[in-house]
Amino acid sequence: MSTAVSDLSIPKVSQEKSLFSPLTDFLLLGGGSIFGLFVLRMLFTGESGQMQSYVITFALANIINHPHFAYSYQIFYRNFHKKITSYPKDLRLRYIISGIVVPLALVAFFAVTVLFEMPRILGFAANLMFFSVGWHYVKQGYGMAMMDAVLKKAFYTEQEKKALLHNAFSTWIFSWCLINYLIDKPDPKYFEISYFAVPVSIYVLIIAGAVCAFTFIKLFNLLRQRAVEGRKTAWNGLIAYAVSLYAWLLIRDPIVLLWIPMFHSIQYLTVVWRFEVNRSRSISSDIKPSLRFGLFIAIGLALGYIAFWLLPEWLNANINYSKEIFGTSLFLFLFWIFINIHHYFLDTVMWRKGNPDVQTHLFSHGH
Repeated sequence: MSTAVSDLSIPKVSQEKSLFSPLTDFLLLGGGSIFGLFVLRMLFTGESGQMQSYVITFALANIINHPHFAYSYQIFYRNFHKKITSYPKDLRLRYIISGIVVPLALVAFFAVTVLFEMPRILGFAANLMFFSVGWHYVKQGYGMAMMDAVLKKAFYTEQEKKALLHNAFSTWIFSWCLINYLIDKPDPKYFEISYFAVPVSIYVLIIAGAVCAFTFIKLFNLLRQRAVEGRKTAWNGLIAYAVSLYAWLLIRDPIVLLWIPMFHSIQYLTVVWRFEVNRSRSISSDIKPSLRFGLFIAIGLALGYIAFWLLPEWLNANINYSKEIFGTSLFLFLFWIFINIHHYFLDTVMWRKGNPDVQTHLFSHGH
């Protein structure tokens, strides 16, 4: 989730709570990935280890990564007519923009670049995807910190919130600059489409790194002062924040990079599962809550497979386009890029302040 629960207007919590349990939250929200990435890096070494990791993570993506995108679509477009007609005006507009305008704009961009055979321009979409993914990671990490602070009644001051946000954004920009700087191949590819790398000089990279370091030091001093004053800290959320920024965005190890999307998806799924379990319990129906939740999971698995594999592969085989220019995996490129970018826009609406769905369901059965 991008803006995540960071901006939610959240009901007061009468006692300390967790999404599931303190240990489960620690493991799923990010803490577990610290150990997981360390162990995985020890198990997989060299080029053979990288290939093994690639195969395993590609398989796991079908039950973890891809469904996490599908769940955001299920939540966002459920009762969509009601959301764009009866929700607060500013929220209705955001639903219309993210749910209708953005996907149409993306489709139009893809159509123009393919019909007019502009692979170089199309390759810019891959860079845009990684740009939005980095933003998505840091705002989700920030959201985890805010959510856990509310659950633990360990609220941050406005100064601390700004420091957390500034550090998140500066780390994101530094990460994006670093990615573009490190791409030194003459013609890098993403699904056979040339990746449009933005030229980043060493001086720009140094400045971005310095800003990142400055905001980190400022944040560290504020948190240290918080500890000196004896104010409580919601550690699970803060660890999730730190892992999302520093481990998932700044580590450039090729093997570790393959596993990071999985841990990010698990972090996201933890919140989505709590939201859906609470929602299922709140509905008066002959259908058992467990069955309703199970159906939600099953639909997400099916939609993930259809959107990431079945439909684009079918289109690749049945739609005529210039394979000499775009390669044999054009629709895989288009679908993967579309879903990743659109996912960010969906989350900026679903989890933001004033959304009645999240206010009602996310915290109603905290443990």
